[in-house]
Amino acid sequence: MHVEHLQLQRSFAFCRVWGSDEEHDLHVHACLEIGVVLKNELEYRFNDHTYIGRPGDVFLCRPFEPHWSFSKPNQPFECILVLFTPTAVHKIPDGNQLIKPFYTTKGVQPLIPANTNFAKAISKAATLAVEAQEQGKEAWLTQQFMHFIDILLQVNQYMKESQSTDIQTLIPSEIVEAVGYMLDHYHEPLDIEKLSWQVGLGRTMFFKEFRLLTGLTPNEFLNRLRIQSASDLLRSTNKSMIDLAFASGFQSLSAFNKQFKSYTGLSPREYRKKPNT
Repeated sequence: MHVEHLQLQRSFAFCRVWGSDEEHDLHVHACLEIGVVLKNELEYRFNDHTYIGRPGDVFLCRPFEPHWSFSKPNQPFECILVLFTPTAVHKIPDGNQLIKPFYTTKGVQPLIPANTNFAKAISKAATLAVEAQEQGKEAWLTQQFMHFIDILLQVNQYMKESQSTDIQTLIPSEIVEAVGYMLDHYHEPLDIEKLSWQVGLGRTMFFKEFRLLTGLTPNEFLNRLRIQSASDLLRSTNKSMIDLAFASGFQSLSAFNKQFKSYTGLSPREYRKKPNT
């Protein structure tokens, strides 16, 4: 498995891509990803689960989740990828609520089937967004942002309607509240022990249910949010390393450097020197 160092020129991007059956490893990256299959079939693997994607299917990939995709022999697939970071939704009212599905595992499947109205709407919006850029339409970036918000709304509505009542009752509302709080306040000093008390759960239950919902411990989840923020700032600003570390929620430069390299395989300075895609 390898780390793919995607560095976007802005906090969201629509990309038309083609894939082959060439052998490659599982990879991970910090971006959140939505894939829309346009042409031919592909195998999409998330960790140890493999899905067959057909034209019109939509796939959701969580940040730092190992995944890969293969086409059938001599039938390269075509997809549109929507790549984005949490900062893309910061200025949208209740924007952090729109990215919750990308930070949970319990009751959330990565595939939205093509025969659903949600997948059809997402496919249409993604296609219009890519065409606006390819054709150089006036204010194409603004158009893309409108389509981006529409796609996130469709994903959220699909998740709400596809989860059974049984699954919903298995997810404590206190944990969902904690995830939302961390998405809003990850750049501030956070005491996980106090957060568990704040939502009304004991430490043991809080840690257990949090991991069941997100696949991560609260501290791992918090560190990943902060690293995503730091990656954005490294790409888009000239902030000094110490200012950037504090702006992302790290309390020391040494902790920032250690955590960043642990997750990305690069030091912050090495990451900043990478060319943007």
